[in-house]
Amino acid sequence: MELQDRAQYLSLALFAQNVISALMEYVDEGKAAKLKPSLRDALQSLEQANGQSSAISHRRVVAFKTYEHLRTLDEVWNPKQRAKAISLTKQILSAPRGPRSKDRAEELISLFSKLQSQALWNFEQPTPVSPTIMQRLCQLA
Repeated sequence: MELQDRAQYLSLALFAQNVISALMEYVDEGKAAKLKPSLRDALQSLEQANGQSSAISHRRVVAFKTYEHLRTLDEVWNPKQRAKAISLTKQILSAPRGPRSKDRAEELISLFSKLQSQALWNFEQPTPVSPTIMQRLCQLA
């Protein structure tokens, strides 16, 4: 695998780290300046990966647009976890000062930490393409 292809894993890890950092600032320090932009990008990217977004939002998709991103997402989150991440993100965006928002943010931190770890692992130890992922990518094309 070429370094350029493997660099996609690093871009996904950076994306996940940006989301994690914004969530941690929100939970630990009560700062929400980076929260909304970061979560909006995450939400639009996740919805696009699930085939739920409109053509208008395609320009804002930051992650899950390459094979390496989708492969990592499939390795880490099952469909139920993806739905959970989307739901938690929407709940935090709609009520950032809500009574359970920080608990939800903690759950998202955990999910995105797993995503980041797998992206870094894939950068270091790329493995062959699984048939399931290849089939899904062919369907997207």
